[in-house]
Amino acid sequence: MLDGLSFKQAFATLIIALTVGLLTSAYELQNDYRNMHEQVRHDMAADLNLVRGLAVEAAYQLSAELAGEVVGGLHQNPMVLEVTLTDNYGGELGKEKRAAVSTPFPALAERLFGDVAAHARALETRNPNGSSTSVGSLELHLDSAGLLNAWLSRAAAAVWSGVARAVLVCALVVAVFYILITKPLLRITAAIGRVDTTHPGAFLIDLPRGHQRDELGLLVGTVNGMLGESQHGLDDRDSAQNELAALARDLERRVAERTHELAREKEGVERALAQLNLANTELEKANRDINDGIRYASRIQTALLPDQGALSGVVDELAVGWQPLDMVGGDYYWAGSFDSMGVIAVMDCTGHGVPGAFMTAVVASSFSRILHHHGHEDPAEMLTQLNRLVKTALRQDRDSAVSNDGLDAAICVIDRAKATLTFAGANLPLLVAENGGLRQVRGDRMSLGYLDSPEDYRFSAHSMSITPGSAFYLYTDGVTDQVGGDNNRLFGRRRLQEVLAEMGTRPVTEQMDALFQQLSQWRGEQRRRDDMTFVAFRPLSAEA
Repeated sequence: MLDGLSFKQAFATLIIALTVGLLTSAYELQNDYRNMHEQVRHDMAADLNLVRGLAVEAAYQLSAELAGEVVGGLHQNPMVLEVTLTDNYGGELGKEKRAAVSTPFPALAERLFGDVAAHARALETRNPNGSSTSVGSLELHLDSAGLLNAWLSRAAAAVWSGVARAVLVCALVVAVFYILITKPLLRITAAIGRVDTTHPGAFLIDLPRGHQRDELGLLVGTVNGMLGESQHGLDDRDSAQNELAALARDLERRVAERTHELAREKEGVERALAQLNLANTELEKANRDINDGIRYASRIQTALLPDQGALSGVVDELAVGWQPLDMVGGDYYWAGSFDSMGVIAVMDCTGHGVPGAFMTAVVASSFSRILHHHGHEDPAEMLTQLNRLVKTALRQDRDSAVSNDGLDAAICVIDRAKATLTFAGANLPLLVAENGGLRQVRGDRMSLGYLDSPEDYRFSAHSMSITPGSAFYLYTDGVTDQVGGDNNRLFGRRRLQEVLAEMGTRPVTEQMDALFQQLSQWRGEQRRRDDMTFVAFRPLSAEA
């Protein structure tokens, strides 16, 4: 058995496959280490940047509760060993720590991942005059032993996967070789061995199925021809044997050449399969990581949105339609009440998807700070402050800024006691339905937060009396910029006003549902191009 062609083929194929597989695995492990190294740096920088605004606010307010939320959130990462948030006096506002995991190679863990274990961010606030004030620091330490264990686990899986692939490919190649060549050749050889030299014509060889046109079919035909000619006389036997020997040598040469070609082709196929499997594995992992991250970001973004019941006692009806283009988006809205006053805001940030969602997190944090520190009575002042805070948060208030992002916004302040509504807009309008008609109140033609948005720009406030039964509508341009219809045109503001004017007496929830239905019919097979937010409300009458 050990001298058989199949065993030799299997042994040679296994040695080649294992050698190539181990070399490939070593290269993959080196790349995986580099990628993991860079991913840890990137993820930690992203996490620290994401919570930097809340950390600055916690250090600025010396809030242990808010600091605890920041530290606790970062400590949710199992690789984070210790997180500390200190104020500018050196006092610890928040700290979380866990025991390091064990590893049989502590020195190797420090050598490979020690340079990415420590991360720190200085916490600074931007003063109105443009200077910065340090309010504390945020420090984070990763578990280098945990990082090493994770990498070693992935390395072991990669090595075993490579060995398994090599063995499987080897088995398949040997099996194919045995079925196509060795087994039929053995049958032919056995048939030849049973030939009676005195009556060769009575022992013709059966042609194996599927080999009519290849070398084995040629061999069988030649042998049968030889046997038939042998019946004509013993005198021709010597010449027939010489011919058979020549054919055998030719066959051996051709088999050897073919075997060599198959070996080269097999090696190329193995390399291609290894590369394809690696690419598929990386793509599947990347796809899972991206989808998991976006789903988690969607939960975070949804948590940032206010409760629609927050305006109880200020509005009689409220309908909110918030539909991001992807699972997360760049649209944001806010609604809340302060005694007899209510604030409703709609904001359209740069981009959509994950970049837009990051922008909404910055805007939500900045707007919350405005409401709690700068008041809630003047929407124009809110826009001015929001413009300044967004430029500061994105570092777009300096000449060295590397980004140019911002938002459009519309804010309404309802004073129930005075039965008035004050509106201010940054490139977004307000629609007012009253006395059977519909009119538009335009906002300022100025966006917020961009490099060319002046920090000292003062927005205009529009005050109006609230008549009984009047309705108000705020929306982002994702509503009007939907393409469809017979000529693939924009839905537009004029059609929007026509739809709302026809349904002015109906509840605002029914109006919104009917509008979204018409938008869907207008698009037809066209895909939405942007996030879409629509807010409709009817304020309560003035208090007695």
